[in-house]
Amino acid sequence: MYIHKNSFLFSPSIPKTSKMARPKGIPAYRLHKPSGKAVVVINGTMIYLGFHGTRESKAEYDRVIREWLANNRQLSLKSHRATILTIDGLCKAYLDYARGYYTKNGKPTEEVGKLETACDFLHRHCGDLPAEQFSRSSLKTVREEMIKRGWKRKTINQRIGQIKRIFRWGVEEAEIVPVSTYQEIKILAGLKKFRSAAEESTAIKPVPFDDVKKTLPFCNKIIQDMAMVQYYAGMRPGEICALTGGEIDRSGDVWFWDYTDHKMAHKDKQRIIWFGKQAQKILNEYIPNKAPDEFLFSPRDATMLANIEKRKKRKSKVQPSQVNRRKPNPKKRPRTGYDTNSYRQAITRAVDKAKVTQWAPNQLRHSRATEIRAKYGLEGAQVVLGHDKADVTQIYAERDNKLAERIMRENRLMKLPAKNKSKLRVNFTGKITRRVKSIQRFTFSVRRDTLTPRIIPCSRNQLSRIRALIQRINPLLDF
Repeated sequence: MYIHKNSFLFSPSIPKTSKMARPKGIPAYRLHKPSGKAVVVINGTMIYLGFHGTRESKAEYDRVIREWLANNRQLSLKSHRATILTIDGLCKAYLDYARGYYTKNGKPTEEVGKLETACDFLHRHCGDLPAEQFSRSSLKTVREEMIKRGWKRKTINQRIGQIKRIFRWGVEEAEIVPVSTYQEIKILAGLKKFRSAAEESTAIKPVPFDDVKKTLPFCNKIIQDMAMVQYYAGMRPGEICALTGGEIDRSGDVWFWDYTDHKMAHKDKQRIIWFGKQAQKILNEYIPNKAPDEFLFSPRDATMLANIEKRKKRKSKVQPSQVNRRKPNPKKRPRTGYDTNSYRQAITRAVDKAKVTQWAPNQLRHSRATEIRAKYGLEGAQVVLGHDKADVTQIYAERDNKLAERIMRENRLMKLPAKNKSKLRVNFTGKITRRVKSIQRFTFSVRRDTLTPRIIPCSRNQLSRIRALIQRINPLLDF
């Protein structure tokens, strides 16, 4: 996320409202025009001092500044509760908390970046507004601005939910926001599908495997193997990037990886990834040459293989000075492992070269889930993908429409029309294959797994004769 230098996430410049010299870095004594009171803004928090210009307000200003300096230029929660907190001040306090809470392996997660986006949006539209005056109509205004910016409906609902979370934290943890303020904005419901002006996001669909086959030749061997292992195991892009050889249990004929650092680990969910023979064949090329804690798929290996391939294609003689042109201490080296962004970029570049429909690595997981569901059912796809609920699996695994077509083809008509001239629709699924001729002028056949049912016009008498004949041929047919 790009943050402008004048954004509230940076230290604001100190406005000069007095002719007297003031030490650098000390917040100014200011006039709040709507109320006529004196205020001082410290760390995004607006503190009311009394009526502007009075001796009492200036004495209160001196006291607040002394307390702020004595507390290492920070306002304590006690000071927060005793002052008027602005939206900027609430966002600053929450971001300080979020950067320590949403961490993984000592680094902030993607959630922090999303929260910074929501806070920066609040700052641009109502940063100076006191937090206790933030109402449901204010949140609607913010949401309308998101819609005008062209954000998708699901993204808008996520950002609005994060803003509600900020106010909930201010009530529940920090106790710096009135409960009534959170209850006021909590009532606002999310945008419904096709019931608002917000654009709808495109659902992630499985990628046709033919497109995958056309794309992979334009990738280096490391990316090719990553994509195939991810597909065979039904992994997420982040999981294939974090795969190491030492964590794979290879004691059985089917390998498995008990991944403890997955996206739902903070909810005590277990994620076991299984590797069959196809995935094992690829992994066996990497595991023996890697340390147990080293990433199996590395950009360094891809660079090395590319250099070897270039050297093989060289037609001219290699000069002695060019045998080894590596710098002893290069400023930029290939990383030891891929991340989701570099992995996706490599696939995107290959897709452009292959001139197929654009697809991303996460669609491989959808394709594998759809394939497993068609063969082993929804529960099979659920256990492979590692979902606790089947509802989540249905998002990844497309329904097998061919199964519905097959069911309708094999559906038999149990009741016949009561008209004199009726049409008998028969779907023959018997095991006997025989051709019966000369029932007057009608031709009639019994086939196994007939895809297209025969339509035989006949009269009442002819119908009874056909029924009796077929029942003798195959007792399984029930008319």
